[in-house]
Amino acid sequence: MTPIIFLFLFSIFEFGFAFRDYLAVGNSTRDGAREASVAGNVTDADYRTLRAIQRASAALPDGTIGRIVVFRATGPDATVPSACTTSTSAAVLTANSCNVYLADDFNVAKEDFGCDPTPNPDPDPDRFWCPTDRIVSVGTGLDYVGIWMSVRHDYITGMFGSGITFEDTTILKVEPQEQ
Repeated sequence: MTPIIFLFLFSIFEFGFAFRDYLAVGNSTRDGAREASVAGNVTDADYRTLRAIQRASAALPDGTIGRIVVFRATGPDATVPSACTTSTSAAVLTANSCNVYLADDFNVAKEDFGCDPTPNPDPDPDRFWCPTDRIVSVGTGLDYVGIWMSVRHDYITGMFGSGITFEDTTILKVEPQEQ
């Protein structure tokens, strides 16, 4: 009887913590997409987006965020280009119009954003889909901005495996800006 009670108790803990991480990933992508949509084509749009994701993901344990992708979506039902979720190649990221960030990029200074591809000392992290290139004029058709995020949840007891990876995508149309 005691092993069954412990199994039940550990199951509640494991799935409770996993569900917390699952909800945090969804909230983080939604908050990031809202910020990216409102920021539009301002120079520090991706910086603002990362700050919104950082605030929304505060419930996640340190070291669990795998990758954050800010990408140009073709519409509200688009999917993140698979190359953006795995590649670090400049040619691939440029061709797919996506900026890739890691949790360490939460510490990048605002001044380090601005789409500059030259190393001074490092290229700007938002250079592959520069925020200033985002279409925000109603007459020309607004861009869709997508946020994709991957988080690894490690199980505490190991009774259900080593862990699970949660991924979520949120896509919004960029808010129109006055020109």
